[in-house]
Amino acid sequence: MRNIYLIFRRDYLGYVKAWGFWLSLAAVPIFLVIGASFGYFAATASPVRYYAVVEPSDVYAGAIEGEFQRRAEEAVKEARALAEQMNIPLDEAQHQIEDATGGRKYFAVPPPAQTLEELRPWLTGERTVAGPAGEKPLFAVFILSEDGRQLEYWSNDVNIDSLRSAAEIAMRDLGRRDALAAAGLDADFLRQADEGAVQVPAFRLTATKAGESGAQVTMADRAPAIVSAALAYFLWLMVFSIIQYLLMGTIEERSNKIFDTLLTSVQLPQLLAGKLLAVFAVTSTMMLSWSLFGIVGSAISASQVPGMADMIQPFIAAATDPKLLIPALVSFVLGYILYGVLFMALGSLCDTIQEAQTLLSPMMILLMLPMFAIFVAFQDPGSPIVDIAAWVPIFTPFLLILRMPHDPPMWEVLAQMGLMILVTALAVWLATKVYRAGAVHGAGIGELGGMVKRAVGLKGKPKATQP
Repeated sequence: MRNIYLIFRRDYLGYVKAWGFWLSLAAVPIFLVIGASFGYFAATASPVRYYAVVEPSDVYAGAIEGEFQRRAEEAVKEARALAEQMNIPLDEAQHQIEDATGGRKYFAVPPPAQTLEELRPWLTGERTVAGPAGEKPLFAVFILSEDGRQLEYWSNDVNIDSLRSAAEIAMRDLGRRDALAAAGLDADFLRQADEGAVQVPAFRLTATKAGESGAQVTMADRAPAIVSAALAYFLWLMVFSIIQYLLMGTIEERSNKIFDTLLTSVQLPQLLAGKLLAVFAVTSTMMLSWSLFGIVGSAISASQVPGMADMIQPFIAAATDPKLLIPALVSFVLGYILYGVLFMALGSLCDTIQEAQTLLSPMMILLMLPMFAIFVAFQDPGSPIVDIAAWVPIFTPFLLILRMPHDPPMWEVLAQMGLMILVTALAVWLATKVYRAGAVHGAGIGELGGMVKRAVGLKGKPKATQP
């Protein structure tokens, strides 16, 4: 154990003392803060823009204005519904509701001219018009065609399409109202029909008490599935992050003949165990630091935002549930060892970074397959494909976590854990053979096939001797 500890300490301190490690550690929270801040400021700092509608009457302009008012009303409803869900009194949530409805960016102004050529100076910014936000040029103008079949949208910035999209929705609703009026129906006929439709609330069947059939689905019911998906992705991210450490570290030690020195003091299994533990500790340090950042952020949000603690509590309960936590821990350890020894063994066969780069493509494909499986399992955990893929060793660590919230048969859980143990043990045994051949005897990537054959007891054809 002392030799394993010494190898672990040497490699771990070598990684964490590097500036690149601390930059990687700080990159994720910094980018999250910058990304969130950028999105917030981009939404709030977007400039107010003016548009005009050239038409004989104000029918189309009124329809577009009505669409913006409808969106504002929907924002108020959503803000109030969120406040009720989070148990926030409406008087305390009034500020958030005002923020949700006070972000309008498009305002209609009277058209300063009637033709496109006459409007060109206002569209190009040579002249300005007065509006709610002061003097500004026209951002866009809608011009009704002569046949009345098109409301042409003219703007000097074709990349911002939100105003035109709002106008399209407004024209569709206007067409529906005209069709309803022509049929002798009220303009609110469709809305009344929607309000009179039969509701379809979701309920979860329970059998805890006699006479009770279940309760309506809440976030507490959905939290286990969300947490399991996060844990599966967390494992995938950890596996993805070990490639660089295992490949680059192994190549460097092989090229510098450090293996020869190390193996004079420790045995090969001890060397492998120490290196795996060191890289696991490095990635765990990064993941735990990011998790701590998320926990601190959640705690601050819970203390500052009323009702946030009630929203977070179901996720905490799901993450600490032994039924999910124990299989997740087993999957984490075995999945890490399985992929870790694979990458380390392949890295021991490379002398240069160029050789390692030839391995990155198949490794990336190997890592993307579990990500596809995670996506499918999250969308439809009961799919037969997921049930079959859960027995494939490269998918089992991820899919076992995702299946736990859906109460799979206990015999399947235990059998898949046993299968992971057997496959991981076999992978460690084979990786030790390959690692010995690469690190000690200097074998290259081209000799991998022969090494695998010899490891499983198959003998290749002897090479012909020269006369």
